[in-house]
Amino acid sequence: MTDPTAPFEITDRSLDVRTGEAAFTYRLGDDEFTERLTLDPALLRDTAPEGLDAALDLVHLVMGTSYYKLRAPGRITVRRPVSKAQYAVAEAAYSAGLGEFAAVNRLPLPHTVEWDVEVHDAPAPVPAAGGRGALLPVGGGKDSALAMVVIPDGTALAVNPTDAQRDVARAAGAPLLGVRRRLDPLLIQRTQEGGLNGHVPVTAINSAISTLVAVLGGYDPVVFANERSADEETMSVGGVPVNHQYSKSYEFERLFAAATAEVGVTYFSLTRQLSELATVAAVAALPLREHILSCNRSYTQRHMGGEATQRWCLHCDKCLFTFLMFAVFLTPAEAQRMFGGNPLADASLVEGFRVLWATDKPFDCVGERAESAAALAHLAGTRAWGGQPVVQELGEEAAAFAAATGSTVEGFLPPRGGHAVPERYLAVLQQVLADARPPVD
Repeated sequence: MTDPTAPFEITDRSLDVRTGEAAFTYRLGDDEFTERLTLDPALLRDTAPEGLDAALDLVHLVMGTSYYKLRAPGRITVRRPVSKAQYAVAEAAYSAGLGEFAAVNRLPLPHTVEWDVEVHDAPAPVPAAGGRGALLPVGGGKDSALAMVVIPDGTALAVNPTDAQRDVARAAGAPLLGVRRRLDPLLIQRTQEGGLNGHVPVTAINSAISTLVAVLGGYDPVVFANERSADEETMSVGGVPVNHQYSKSYEFERLFAAATAEVGVTYFSLTRQLSELATVAAVAALPLREHILSCNRSYTQRHMGGEATQRWCLHCDKCLFTFLMFAVFLTPAEAQRMFGGNPLADASLVEGFRVLWATDKPFDCVGERAESAAALAHLAGTRAWGGQPVVQELGEEAAAFAAATGSTVEGFLPPRGGHAVPERYLAVLQQVLADARPPVD
């Protein structure tokens, strides 16, 4: 029988540079789990590049969150030594990165972990990854679409590529690399048998995989598109902030960038200074808007053997939020064509929109509370959208919330806050933002 007090062990990892098969092994009590990645053969070299060991370690550390959460024992043993920067990433991934998981499973917050690990000083600097240009991880939505417009000579990367990711990369004219990620089937079995389940820091995992691809393929920098709204907590539990998007936050970005610097890779978020409204204003002005998809339900259906064609469900939190943002810059006819429907015309979805500025936001990738309220308040004052049933029902409430926070659509459009975007990309981004669509009236 598995000892309930046994620590979670991060044990071994390997990469066959001939086949591109990488394996990452973990132990939890009597169970051993091995997760596998299959990397694009185009990335492989005859000899291992500098920084490969550290890049594999980074993947190994953060990927383990998927298996740790089965029992969340609060103790982790790492069999390989790690650098201080890698350790800082791991601490964040297993604490704040598992905050939502802990809240949903009613575990103590903040979630704390005792570590048994050898931590060493930073290794000697590794030369920059190489001359193949920027690597742009894509999800298929508005954020990564904007990144591909600002960096048109970049290479897109998708983990377990979906139709949506292929479509938006094709529309942007970006080559797409794919990585196949395979969870250990025992994880699913143990979850079905009663193991704990919940959200893990997916962006941290994809960031580590992207770093590994960059080291192997000679790409630099790795450019994500995480906005400043990721810094706002989803809820507070006993005074402890819980953030669904923690691994998209600026705090985590800075921790992770310190670790990637050790392997010769620059890591940053291109849209760090932008609100969701600012990003949408830019994308709404582009033909590329017709090719994006930001619906988690569609993604889940596709991978569970459901509908073959991915499309907006127009009922999930992410769909409703994204539609609300685009409605500010599109006419009803344009939005209907883009999304395949109009949820603001469906009075049954009033609560789905109202929760976007509630004290406890949905556990999904939605923007700031004040931003959502400002957007709906703006629509209530327009000729184009003011008569829509949801807008009529929520207009006054949203306007009151926006007024109490001093929020307007126009106030969310200028960039602000800290960032780590190099000047050569910042200048292009600013030009794209200058060409953005104005709000509808």
